[in-house]
Amino acid sequence: MKEKKKISIGTVIFYMIPVCAAVAALFFGRLFARDYLEYKEAVDEYERIDSDYIKDDTGTSDYTDDDSQDDPARLTFFPDLNIDFKGLRNVNSDLACVLYIPVLKIQYPVVYSADNEEYLHRTFEGNYNSSGCIFYDYQSEKDFRGQHTFIFGHNMKNGSMFGRLKKFESDPDTASKHPYFYIYTDGKVRKYEIFSFYQTTSEGTTYQSFTDDKGYDKYISYCLGNSYFKGYRNRIDFSERPGIVTLSTCIGQAGGNERFVVHGALIAESVS
Repeated sequence: MKEKKKISIGTVIFYMIPVCAAVAALFFGRLFARDYLEYKEAVDEYERIDSDYIKDDTGTSDYTDDDSQDDPARLTFFPDLNIDFKGLRNVNSDLACVLYIPVLKIQYPVVYSADNEEYLHRTFEGNYNSSGCIFYDYQSEKDFRGQHTFIFGHNMKNGSMFGRLKKFESDPDTASKHPYFYIYTDGKVRKYEIFSFYQTTSEGTTYQSFTDDKGYDKYISYCLGNSYFKGYRNRIDFSERPGIVTLSTCIGQAGGNERFVVHGALIAESVS
């Protein structure tokens, strides 16, 4: 009787490696395909919204300038966005405003809900998607009436939503080219000058509220003291205590508490 040949552990490992590699490739390939399709669905949706409801009639998409101290355009220039607010509200009655950051090519409708969780994984059209929607903090006073308003958005890997905010950190000259963002509501445009951006945590001072002028002044000092924005020209008169809008997104490991924030102060308003 022939003795059976024993299979060595090395032989088993030799044949198992390509099998495991193939299974892993299939698994991660499916994950990649799923994420890609989900990202694409969100990108397509927001591009469709732009095409149907938001038109830039300014005549140029390049708003960069020397941003000099005496430039009158600092207080008078507003991109001419033709926004169909009625049409947007027919799509989603939670519409709060449209946010536009020209230098980053960020242009999204912003929603307001009584629960910040509602739009974490729900798009403007109400579809389930990890991109979610840009949303107005439910604890902030509506219609930008308060001294401080938070707007949140996901840091998507493909750069969509608030994924491009990090460019302010990676390319310090970006904010200096056009340090403004604009908030459009039905009948009014607000212009905010960026004065600070930095990394922080969700438990940090950035997310603490203030109730009086002393608290406001202390908060502004904190923002300026932690800022990475070396190109800020100190042109905002904070003694007037202009309204602040903070754009906030997650960074680092998914589910972590690291955040990247951009602070802007209201410097001008225009009737749209």
